[in-house]
Amino acid sequence: MEFFLNYPLDNALSRIVAEKILEQILNGELKPGDKIVEGAYAEMFSTSRSPIREAIYMLATEGLIERIPRKGAFVKGYTLSEIQDLLDVRNNIELLSAKRIDQPHKKKDLLDELKSLLKEMEKCTNQSQYVQLNYAFHYTIIKFSESSVLEGVYSKISFPLLRIQGIHFSQTETIEKSKEEHRKIYEYLKRNEIDEFIELLRHHTENVIFNVSKTVF
Repeated sequence: MEFFLNYPLDNALSRIVAEKILEQILNGELKPGDKIVEGAYAEMFSTSRSPIREAIYMLATEGLIERIPRKGAFVKGYTLSEIQDLLDVRNNIELLSAKRIDQPHKKKDLLDELKSLLKEMEKCTNQSQYVQLNYAFHYTIIKFSESSVLEGVYSKISFPLLRIQGIHFSQTETIEKSKEEHRKIYEYLKRNEIDEFIELLRHHTENVIFNVSKTVF
């Protein structure tokens, strides 16, 4: 599954490098405060530093990397307050979307999309891939609202959300619980049970906040 890289990169190699760095961040290989060494990636991909710098610039604009003058680029960390704010934003966008959903059981194309993602999530054993599938699942929920504004706002915080979810899913039992909750979300939408769907979304986000704060602090 491809990463959600929406920033226009002129160099195809820059995209590959950005995906590699993102994968390392999501699977915990690169941790907050770690320096992104341009030379190491230039050697890894047998290239000059130019595409490496473009990849770093893109990830910096998306809030995953901090560029410090005369020091270099570092993996960005998030305070508990920032994490809570980001998850509150996600939750509010999802709840706004939920309130606009009309007869979700009739939206076969989106239900099929959720079902397909569920199947991939069920068999997924790779943490960084599961993080992406989770994001795709929640983004599909937003699409049920048929609001391009809500979709656009949600996509703008995609990278910080991916990072936070990477922390959340660092424990195997968390992934298993997530799979169970996503199955329920799908069933609620399929059965047009919006109240139950909204309540589970709230609980879902509260679990993420609790697990991330416990892991990081």
